[in-house]
Amino acid sequence: MALQSAQIQIIDTRDEPLKGAMLVVGFPTHGLVGSVAASYLVHALDMSPIAYMISEEFPPTVVMEEGVVSAPVRFYASKLVCGVDRSCDQLVVLIADIQPSPGMLNELGRVLLDWAERKGVQFVVAIEGQPIESEVGGDARVVAMSNRAAAPLLEKYQFAAANGVVTGLAGGLLLGAINRTLPVLCFVAQAHKDYPDARAAAKVIETLNPLVPLLVLDTKPLREKAREIEEGVRRTLRQTKDSMSAMRAAEPEGPGEMYR
Repeated sequence: MALQSAQIQIIDTRDEPLKGAMLVVGFPTHGLVGSVAASYLVHALDMSPIAYMISEEFPPTVVMEEGVVSAPVRFYASKLVCGVDRSCDQLVVLIADIQPSPGMLNELGRVLLDWAERKGVQFVVAIEGQPIESEVGGDARVVAMSNRAAAPLLEKYQFAAANGVVTGLAGGLLLGAINRTLPVLCFVAQAHKDYPDARAAAKVIETLNPLVPLLVLDTKPLREKAREIEEGVRRTLRQTKDSMSAMRAAEPEGPGEMYR
């Protein structure tokens, strides 16, 4: 079964209800905090693929693992108890290896929320990075913002509430969620603007931990392997960028001056 809009399509590869699940969304952003946190959850919890997202507007990119290709935007699920009231039995993670164009983000957020509601997802958490010029001394500061449906959680779990503006996919998600009953929460972590920040991702996961009380999210390996993880994510994005640059360079030139 697939959910689609004019530009975006979500294709289920394992058609099962996700009633009561919590969905964590990690797209590349400042410091790649969302990407690193989502990737760590998928691998640490041995999650299984359940769906993927495609669009003609996405860059022509696939992800290879041991010779097998996957879509650059993928959904994974694990049969683990989670949820703010211990009422769900699955954690779902959306991981992306591409950066959609800004013009797609509002629609992408709406399609993602529509899919989550149709599947019975109980709660959505998006991860963002706030760019800073230098390395954070100690742990990154993490703040939270939400739609009205998730606002009670800010006080309940004593999350540091944010003032200001959030952009990117998290902004599109929160905008699309303003009048929905589906709770949507966004964690924003300070992260270095020029390179992947695995330590900031670890801090986000630790902040997320109270929402999954029966699931132990151990970030010690993430902190210990921060440099290795950062380099791996950086290498993937660099390869994607180089491929796109090569494709643009190979495009035929436009008409000569006489046609302008």
